[in-house]
Amino acid sequence: MEVTQANILKTLPQDMLVEILSRVGQNSSDQLFILKSVCKSFLKLSEDPLVFKRLSLDRWRLSPWENPKLIYLFNLCTVFGNRNAIFRLGLIAYFDAKYTELGLNFLKRASNSQLKEDVYVYGLIMFASHQIEAKHISLQILNETFPPVVDAFYGSL
Repeated sequence: MEVTQANILKTLPQDMLVEILSRVGQNSSDQLFILKSVCKSFLKLSEDPLVFKRLSLDRWRLSPWENPKLIYLFNLCTVFGNRNAIFRLGLIAYFDAKYTELGLNFLKRASNSQLKEDVYVYGLIMFASHQIEAKHISLQILNETFPPVVDAFYGSL
């Protein structure tokens, strides 16, 4: 029996292939798009929610609004819980005067992922607000994430 690429792909569980595709996309969206062109199985499996949840958006500008295909991809990533897409949407909405509260909610949701960059930005925005309660919340958030830095800063006040 001759071993071919199609036979090998049929023997692997689909959830394993989805995991592989999602990890490729997490490291490089360019490599994922190349991988999608390899075979129909990869193209089909690349539509799995896990792939969109992990997809790296670092290659693209902060707002993809000029390209309809990128808007569609960005929206799929947001729907499936991609923390980078949620964070970007939060920044865009927060700095739009009409959607400040919505943006803050998205930033809070992104900061729940415990990635230091997201927590830091959310904490700083909360600290910059004019509400006393928000400042206390932000100091608590920042202290949990960056204890030595906040203690040094807060102790000097």
